Amino acid sequence: MRPGENVIVDVDNPELRDELVHAIHGHGLAAWAEQAARSKGAARAGVGDALVATCARITASNEAERDHLVEVLSTAGVTVLSTSVSYQQHTICVQVSPPDAVAALTALRGAGFRTSRSLAAGALESWWRTGHTQTLTRDGDATTVVRLRWRERRRSRMQQIFGPTSADWDVVSLPTQLWWAYSIVRPIRVLAERLGLRSADHSALEPFLVTPASLIGSLLDVASVSNDDVVFDFGSGDGRFVVGAAATRGCRSIGVEQSAELCAVAIQRAADAGVANRVRIVNGDAGEVDLAEVTVVVLFLPMAVAARVVPDLVGRLSPGARIVLHEQSSLAADVPEPDSTSVVIVGDAVTVAHRWNVAA
Repeated sequence: MRPGENVIVDVDNPELRDELVHAIHGHGLAAWAEQAARSKGAARAGVGDALVATCARITASNEAERDHLVEVLSTAGVTVLSTSVSYQQHTICVQVSPPDAVAALTALRGAGFRTSRSLAAGALESWWRTGHTQTLTRDGDATTVVRLRWRERRRSRMQQIFGPTSADWDVVSLPTQLWWAYSIVRPIRVLAERLGLRSADHSALEPFLVTPASLIGSLLDVASVSNDDVVFDFGSGDGRFVVGAAATRGCRSIGVEQSAELCAVAIQRAADAGVANRVRIVNGDAGEVDLAEVTVVVLFLPMAVAARVVPDLVGRLSPGARIVLHEQSSLAADVPEPDSTSVVIVGDAVTVAHRWNVAA
């Protein structure tokens, strides 16, 4: 196996694939890779070698970013209590004290990271007083994720009942001095949902995570994309996948994205790549798009969202279409059993790709 060569472990080697999937879902990939690299079996050792190199690159990138963020936070007067980095995801965890939480959030935003929502004054006060963690992301060749924590997650029974969440902060905007009122909003909101007076679906396409650029070619292989296909990206973000598919496979692509800003980026990306005539970017709700001509759907979504999207797509797509979902977390129980599962390993990323073939 050549250094940097992309590897797809699929159903041809189910035992090896299942071991890898278990290691990825259990966040034990680095340990598995080191053990496999010492194996006498050529296939296992080759995959182990590739993964050792991949995990080393991810770790080095995370450590460099971690050191930079510690410097950014220190400059902002924030004392960092502890940090940790992932060996298989582009994720960094940072622990600060509760009084430093808001200053840390502000500093991280200044470093180019963003949160899934913008909180009003009262919600922000409630967030740091009653919450414990916040996820921020920054886009690049891959999405860098920072998990900011300012207290341990220990919730009493009363806190579980009255402790506000993002769903409560979205209900109403309160001033700073009324931050405590979100504990009253919560039971009212829950009751309204149970009575059917308010939607109980809080799933959203946030935080926005982009498919690492290095994975796109291999995922197109998993989906068997050719120039006869029409590829659809659910939550297409900056358009890298639909543009990459059109540019490398000669197919047509449709990307649907709720952010007008990201749609503009995607349209420009298609123009720069010379495939604007084969790529259509739609600013809107992906659930409302006509899928009659679509033959391939690619998903990189939070599992809570994928759990409702995959069954819906299976029912809406024409026979012969393929759905590919890639992720590093276990499939939700209500997601249909995939027709095949592959582990994709590249130089700086790894993912599990599930494929569904739509039958007549």
